[in-house]
Amino acid sequence: MVLLRAVGAAEYANSQGKLEKFCADNGLRHKAVVEIRKLRQQLTNEIKRTCQRLKLKPPTDLQAKLLRQILLSGMGDQLARKIQPDEVKVGEDKAKYKYAYQANNMEEPVFLHQSSVLKKTLPEFVIYQEIYETNKIYMRGVTAVEAEWLPTCVPSLCNLSEPLLSPEPVFDAATGKSGKSYETNSYDYNIFRQSVSCMVTGTFGPQAWPLPRIEMPYPNSVDGYKWFARFFLEGKVFTRLEKYSKNLLSQPNIMVKSWAKLQSRTEALLKALLGRECCSKQAIENVWKDTPQYLLVEYLKWLPESAHGEVSLIWPPLDDRNR
Repeated sequence: MVLLRAVGAAEYANSQGKLEKFCADNGLRHKAVVEIRKLRQQLTNEIKRTCQRLKLKPPTDLQAKLLRQILLSGMGDQLARKIQPDEVKVGEDKAKYKYAYQANNMEEPVFLHQSSVLKKTLPEFVIYQEIYETNKIYMRGVTAVEAEWLPTCVPSLCNLSEPLLSPEPVFDAATGKSGKSYETNSYDYNIFRQSVSCMVTGTFGPQAWPLPRIEMPYPNSVDGYKWFARFFLEGKVFTRLEKYSKNLLSQPNIMVKSWAKLQSRTEALLKALLGRECCSKQAIENVWKDTPQYLLVEYLKWLPESAHGEVSLIWPPLDDRNR
């Protein structure tokens, strides 16, 4: 991000006719900056062919986080983790490891250079472009990343647990999106599919670095469909069904019980969801566009006959703005 800011500032200085002075004042090699500008101009011209009104402004906080995630996706094998004091072996000089990191594929500790802006914060996880050695082994081109990004950006190097039952999987009834929103919390784009999310634990890489509890979309499995069916019956997916949840012939949580198949109504609903691969709110809405009676028969099996007529009239139970 420091390099990106330097390039942007150099571009502005060039527009003022002060590029050479800017480079001298800020310790940048003028020839290298000129080469960067040439490449940047080529890329910009290609983009402008389809985006006529393109203006390259400095990245917002959201865009900066997206760029960090892109870097992590491409350089996940060049990850380093801050060595914690309690991880230093008995007999080792703890002062040696005070600011040390363990790189994903190295035994010797590596360090941030004194000039790195990250030296003040010492983030737990960083990625680096290269390693070089002087009096110590240093990382160059370092970017801070978040632990909760690893399963999404570098899934091949993560070993995750089965979905935890405590806390239970959830569905966000307020937005129709399960779990955290990338834009407002840890991530910056919403990969959750308006569906069920769960908590998992896990480790990263051959060193088995422990990961914190992470909220993830529920894996694409029969159990995921069962949890989604439960939230559907509870009226959390489509709020117009919430008023009927207290009058159901069976409790919605039966859907996730091991003996759920003993009741025909649970199997009918699960089979209908699996048959159309509907494990999200958006997926059901898409089916209703062509088949508005989808899930009605299966849902009526859960209701006393006295409610069948009313429910049939409101089906599909879309929010008013989507009807």
